[in-house]
Amino acid sequence: MGLTQLARLTGVSRSYLYQIESGGSSPTAGILKSIARALGVTVSDLLDEKYSLEIPEGLEKFAEEDNIEPGYVKMLAQIHHRGRQPNTPEEWRLLWRLIRATIAEED
Repeated sequence: MGLTQLARLTGVSRSYLYQIESGGSSPTAGILKSIARALGVTVSDLLDEKYSLEIPEGLEKFAEEDNIEPGYVKMLAQIHHRGRQPNTPEEWRLLWRLIRATIAEED
């Protein structure tokens, strides 16, 4: 994606995006979020933060079956409730439906 298209999608000027890209300026958290959203990645991906995130087998299977976007899979993989995570694809699917319903109610 070119800077012109990214500028249009984010509402950030092309020249400022160039400054960010070339290291001449540091973006705010809000601008980072806008850029990440436009590119379909996470802010961590933009910052090139490397960490080991294990995707549980049940989550991986659920994500593949239901065609869940990678960013959402990473988010789900970080969820723990009372020290545990869902195990089966069905448990992950239920959790995902609850999260999606909550998000839809906020919109």
